[in-house]
Amino acid sequence: MGDRDDSGHPVPLREVCATCRAACPVHTDTQAYVQLITQGRYEEAFEKIREFNPFPSVCSLICHHPCEQACRRGDVDDPVALRHLKRFAVEQARPYRERRRRRAPITQPQTVGVIGAGPAGLTAAHDCVAAGYAATVYDAHDRPGGLLAHAVPAYRLPPDVLELDLDDIRALGVQVVCGTAVGRDVSLDEVRARHDAVVLAVGLSRSRTLPLTNGDHPDVLGALEFLQAVAAGARPAVPADVLVVGGGNVAVDAARTALRLGAQAVRMVCLEDESEMPAWDWECREALEEGIGIVHRRGPTEVVVRGGAVAGLVVREVERVFDDDGRFAPTYFDDRRSTIDGQMVILAVGQQADLGLLDGTEVERQGAGRIRFDRATMAASVPGVFACGEVVAGPGSAIEAVADGHRAARAVLRYLRTGRVEPVAEEEAGEEVGPLTEDLIRHLRRAERVAMPTLSAEARRRSFARLELGYSERDALREAWRCLSCTAGAQVDEAKCAACLTCLRVCPFGVPMVDDVALMTSDICQACGLCVAECPAGAIRIGRHAVGDIAGRIAELLKRADRPVTCVEIACARGAESRVALQDHVHARNGDEVGHIAVACAALADEVDMMKPFEFGVREVVVRMCDDCRYRGAGDRLSKRVERTKRLLDAAGVGGERLRLL
Repeated sequence: MGDRDDSGHPVPLREVCATCRAACPVHTDTQAYVQLITQGRYEEAFEKIREFNPFPSVCSLICHHPCEQACRRGDVDDPVALRHLKRFAVEQARPYRERRRRRAPITQPQTVGVIGAGPAGLTAAHDCVAAGYAATVYDAHDRPGGLLAHAVPAYRLPPDVLELDLDDIRALGVQVVCGTAVGRDVSLDEVRARHDAVVLAVGLSRSRTLPLTNGDHPDVLGALEFLQAVAAGARPAVPADVLVVGGGNVAVDAARTALRLGAQAVRMVCLEDESEMPAWDWECREALEEGIGIVHRRGPTEVVVRGGAVAGLVVREVERVFDDDGRFAPTYFDDRRSTIDGQMVILAVGQQADLGLLDGTEVERQGAGRIRFDRATMAASVPGVFACGEVVAGPGSAIEAVADGHRAARAVLRYLRTGRVEPVAEEEAGEEVGPLTEDLIRHLRRAERVAMPTLSAEARRRSFARLELGYSERDALREAWRCLSCTAGAQVDEAKCAACLTCLRVCPFGVPMVDDVALMTSDICQACGLCVAECPAGAIRIGRHAVGDIAGRIAELLKRADRPVTCVEIACARGAESRVALQDHVHARNGDEVGHIAVACAALADEVDMMKPFEFGVREVVVRMCDDCRYRGAGDRLSKRVERTKRLLDAAGVGGERLRLL
């Protein structure tokens, strides 16, 4: 990709999007919140996480994290554990989160009604209220959240975690009316009469069935209905041997829930082979760890009933699941049938909407279970009625529902402001940074991904406790430091650049291209900062760090210290075990008052930074490198810079021995 615009000027790196951000359905600034974590700035990290996502707690536990699949670190070793880091930041910021809640002022006369309190509907309402329009959400259940509250098992999403996000949304001013089923307690036309715009976000709350012989037996259950009963507090009786039909995430949830309710053996029966299963691979892996079996490439035809009780499932072997065009069109070997023993069958073969609320209205349907809908405008067939979420997009993830809610809100707001239904532009994060080069991959240091601590498989089998235990602060900081800081790299001020080639000489990754000025290639720059510290013209800044930043922090630290500081330590933050170790602070050591300045890499400190403390009468300055710097050559460069600074201190009569490199 090019790093100059049409007029020949370099494109600032902030205009280039990291692959993780581009892959996120709501374009969360992933790289930014990870870098804030490395600095111990957890509250600011939370703000970045919540900037485009009103469900940060939910997504920190159950997001399918497409950002990780796109992470360029995966080309080196393993992707950065972005979801785990998100959870860490969200949990660390909880006291701040409760303090930050504010009610949005309602400044507009129009109001919005939203039907369905799932993530899509609540996001749409959230955005409308944030824009100054009152919004009321109607939901048939006794509590909001949609399937997040009423189907996702507690071991994946504890109710109190969901409640944190709901509290934020309600605190903003979104009105949620639970226990009110539109179409039963109030008609859709009545809701339309109350509001200037209505959003249909009813989701897919019912299980699809299969035309199986004996499929109407009481012990043949729909997976959603089964999960909803458990979420409501019931503990359905399950027999020793349970069969779950399906290969998606709902099937995995149903199977693992049946195991936790006391089943001795649980097997999933699915059409797909392992590579074709729609369930996320980590969900399948966890299910297998817990002892759940998966029978691949089998399709059911009959529920076996003996003596009035379910005894098994007749299946036939699958020839193939998809046709030559990749469409779902399973074919079978009818002469290859077998029976799988089981005492209960749970069907997880798809979801459908309850569209009874449309009966007797002008809102048109498309087929049996779909709303007639224009994706470009998010509008239904009746003026002022819009739709979003799974009811129009099909089954998906929580973050995809949030993205759809944002899109619906933009459509509604445009309609309320102009009176017109118009196409809604797709939200784009910007030009995506290119792939790592093979040469760069060879130069980057490998760093093992920090594993998430979990309950043992045996402990999980009978417990609805959260299976992921969370990162310690030390683990989170270690993992955050694996981030390659994509797009946060060097930027050159052309007016200052003298094309002196210094940046080219010091860069360990061969990034700079120097012609009339230096040009930094965003695909390659690793934001190490060596060029910033070495540039004699001060023409380079690195992401959120510029020349003078460290010196400014030192001056601020020394000015605000309660007692005179006798030693300043400039230390690499990598390997820090706590937030305290990352923050600028002062503490006593051997009778000295020591001021600490944590930096992304000690090699960022230049001569001015190292000399600055002596202006305040400090007796000693210590520069501390990490044990295993991820930037090749940084240690040598810093060592030479320290020696130069010592000579300057000697020449000034201060004494070079008062500066030490550890």
